[in-house]
Amino acid sequence: MSTNTVPTKQPVNLKKNTANKARATLVGLWPAVLIAVIVVGLWYSASNFWGLPRYILPSPDLIVMEAIENPDSLLRNGWVTFQEALAGFTFGVLAAVFVALLLDSWRFLEKGTSPYLIIGLNVPIVAIAPAVIIWFGFGMASKIVVAAILTFFPVVIYTLKGLKSADRREVDLFSVLSASRFQELIKLRMPSSLPFFFAALRVASAASVLAAVVAEFIQANAGIGYLILTAAYTNNTPRIWAAVAVSATIALIFYGIVTLVERKVIPWHSSVGPE
Repeated sequence: MSTNTVPTKQPVNLKKNTANKARATLVGLWPAVLIAVIVVGLWYSASNFWGLPRYILPSPDLIVMEAIENPDSLLRNGWVTFQEALAGFTFGVLAAVFVALLLDSWRFLEKGTSPYLIIGLNVPIVAIAPAVIIWFGFGMASKIVVAAILTFFPVVIYTLKGLKSADRREVDLFSVLSASRFQELIKLRMPSSLPFFFAALRVASAASVLAAVVAEFIQANAGIGYLILTAAYTNNTPRIWAAVAVSATIALIFYGIVTLVERKVIPWHSSVGPE
C-alpha cells in the first residue's frame, strides 16, 4: 500500500522578503528625493548666484552650518515642542474617540453638536491660543491644550463619519442575527471606521506640532516657536530656517509613526497600498 506524502510548506525566505520590501520603499521614495534635490539646488542658486540678501533667503549651507554650530539649542527646544505636541496629540485623540462613540450612540446629541464641531474645526488656532494660555498659564500645559484642541476636531469628525460608514447590508445582517448594539459596534462599526480614523490621525499628527509652535509664538520661554521668535528679533534668518527644519522633522516623525501603525492595523485597506 502506497502512502501519500503531504507536501511540506517551504520556509519563507525572510531575508529576501525584507530586502524586497526595503527595495520597494527606496523606489517609492525616489520622487520625493528628486524633488528635494531640485528645490535645494534652485534655493542654493537663488541665494548664491542671483544676489538675494542673506536676511531674505539664506543659502542652505548657511542653515546647515547654523545647525552644526548650535545643535544644543535646536535639540533642547525641539524636545520641548516634541513633548507638547505628543501629549496634546494623545489627549486630543483619546477625547475625540470618546466623544465620537458618545455621539454615535445618541442621535439627538450628534445633531445638536455637529454645527459646533464644524465651527471648531475652522476656528484659527491663533484666535484661541491666547485665551488658552491665559486660562492654563504660561507653562507647557497651555501648549498641550492648544495641541489637543487642534487634534480633537478632525479626529472626532472623521471617526464619527467612519462609525457610520459600515455597509448597510452588513448592518442588516447583524440585526437579523440579533446582535447587540455593543457587538455591532465592536465587530462591525469600529473596524469600518479605522480607515477614516487613521486618515484623521495623519492630518492631526502634523497639526499638533503646528499648534504647539503657534502657542509658543504667543508666550513661551522654550520650544521651536520661542526659538524662531528670538531669532527673528536678532534678524538671524539661518537660525529661523534651522528651527523650521526641526519642526518639520518632528511632524514627519509623527506622520511616519501613524502611517506605520496604520499599515500594521489595516493592511487590507486600499488606502494603505502595497507594502
